Amino acid sequence: MVQRGKKGKDPRLGVTKTTKVEAKTKKGKRFLESRAPQQVEYCKHLLLLYGRKTSQTVKDVMVELKHMRDRNECTHLTRKNENIVPFETGGETSLEFLSGKTHCGAFVVGSHTKKRPNNLIFGRVYDEKVYDLLEVGVDGFRKQNNEVNTVFSPKPSFAFAGDEFENDEEFKQFKSIILDSFRGRIVDNINLKGVDRVIMCTPIYSSGASKRKQVMMRHYAIKLKKSGTRIPRVELVDIGPSLDLSFRRSRAAPVDVEKEAVKKVDEAIKRKKVKNVSDDILDGTVGRIWMKPQDIDAVPLKKPKGKKSRPVEE
Repeated sequence: MVQRGKKGKDPRLGVTKTTKVEAKTKKGKRFLESRAPQQVEYCKHLLLLYGRKTSQTVKDVMVELKHMRDRNECTHLTRKNENIVPFETGGETSLEFLSGKTHCGAFVVGSHTKKRPNNLIFGRVYDEKVYDLLEVGVDGFRKQNNEVNTVFSPKPSFAFAGDEFENDEEFKQFKSIILDSFRGRIVDNINLKGVDRVIMCTPIYSSGASKRKQVMMRHYAIKLKKSGTRIPRVELVDIGPSLDLSFRRSRAAPVDVEKEAVKKVDEAIKRKKVKNVSDDILDGTVGRIWMKPQDIDAVPLKKPKGKKSRPVEE
């Protein structure tokens, strides 16, 4: 099996290139298979890193985004990276290398320039290549409320208010990236006590001739109050951080790569194969039982009375 992996430098071109690595042992083959795209995807880790220049606002935003995610599922790199410019040609190589090294499928790059102040680039990685990109600007920011000392669960709830998240392409991409970046691992069951916080996103349009698309991103704590009945009264407490984001640049995934990435797997393939068990449309789950061959003649059976032997009369 051949997988994309090792990176080398071509002396003729002076640029970084991607070479192919072939497994020589069974252990190496299993390692490459674990790094390859999976049909049943596990928890997508988040990578936070900085670009060429940053501001204090960008640094504070990145720290708050780190606190919104489980620390075991998030990697924060604090050094500046001069060669990470995702929207430029050749500026994705170092980003793809760091994503593969840290095993992160989603990333956020923070930068600050005169043309694009307080800039954040959200993106995802598929098959060790940048899948899609969405650039937003931080227009408003408020830190987390330190007065709330409650320990929250690492898995938040999400609420997207507005039809724009279903109809507009940029809002749909923003919703998809936010879900992949902050929802954590997918579970079948959850305790109701673990539903203690929600991330709410609301679309707005700025006034003026430009009419920029913006999103208000708020982080609330869910409090259950007494209501005099069995059903509690639900209150939302703003715990921060609060972000006002405006869309700038975006790059969607290629059509062929998107078709391969969103391919659904049959439920029968997801389940682990069990020996001598199959699925039938009419009978449902059918199992085979193997028994030893029996000797019918040696089986003790009850004989009828008519066949009993009687003494012969003389």
